[in-house]
Amino acid sequence: MTPGSNIPLSAARVTVDVAAPVRLDVSGLLLTADGKVRSDDDFIFYNQPTGQGVTYRSGGGTAPDAIVVDTSAVPPGIEKIVVTASPDAAGQTFQGIEPTATIRNGDDNSVLATFTPPQLGTETALVIVEVYLRNGAWKARAVGQGYANGLAGIATDFGVTVEEPAPAAPPAQPAAPQRSHA
Repeated sequence: MTPGSNIPLSAARVTVDVAAPVRLDVSGLLLTADGKVRSDDDFIFYNQPTGQGVTYRSGGGTAPDAIVVDTSAVPPGIEKIVVTASPDAAGQTFQGIEPTATIRNGDDNSVLATFTPPQLGTETALVIVEVYLRNGAWKARAVGQGYANGLAGIATDFGVTVEEPAPAAPPAQPAAPQRSHA
């Protein structure tokens, strides 16, 4: 697949695994038509591995982590499940460790599509693939949207409450404004 391309899903249950040369944190977010989660319960990851129709599956360090979507169990009102990935190591970017998402039939494990986002650099988190409902049919789209502010940036964009650690001490001087390279 290429960025922006999509495929119809031929199976009600699909697995999206995300592999890279380093350990990744993979998660899924269930989104409504407005592109937001209904609550923090719609953020599926290793510490909250099950949601309505969406499950996190650990690869145990030897296989890629995955998000399993059972489209027949996704609740009404959820129109999109985004699959995200970020390097497990703090501060690690995707430079040189481009991940590959493999979309598989959840019943027989056959490969439906693969996607490797091109030209990654300073991104510390990605929305790599989305599974979405369009005109009553489920599809998958290659996204590859990077974030420089990690999984917290993705989660916040989609309406998840992210608890930030308290700062150790106030800075001695105000920091210079940073430019966004969006």
